[in-house]
Amino acid sequence: MKEKIKQVLDVILEKFRTGEVPQAVAMSMFPIPDLPSSKWSLLNRTLMFFAGTQDARGFRQWVQAGRKVRKGSKALRILVPSFKTVENEETGEEAQVLKGFVAGPVFRAEDTEGEPLDYENVELPELPLRKRAEEWGLTTLYITDQ
Repeated sequence: MKEKIKQVLDVILEKFRTGEVPQAVAMSMFPIPDLPSSKWSLLNRTLMFFAGTQDARGFRQWVQAGRKVRKGSKALRILVPSFKTVENEETGEEAQVLKGFVAGPVFRAEDTEGEPLDYENVELPELPLRKRAEEWGLTTLYITDQ
């Protein structure tokens, strides 16, 4: 087994040992719409949450979003399908066939800088009881406060 794929699988096993899997799976079930990662498999979205982020993208995807990866940032790895083109001997038509998986590098939003992301500019409504809750010592959070 390739070393980078083994590292991805080791992360998953460690999260099972520490009990972090249920929270990450729950969060990955309902991805933020309109992010590249919302189209990823459940496993890859779970790996992204294990890495402590709600948004991860490849290097070029960050450039397209007007951001750049900070120097020295470490990529997290997701499992990316690898296809090969084969020709059907009977019909002569070409088809894409799954060859296997490779460990593809992606970077967390927290490891980038540049243009604000669309979801960072969301105007949040005023919660009328938030001040009262804080007076009572209760913590209230918008999802973006986390």
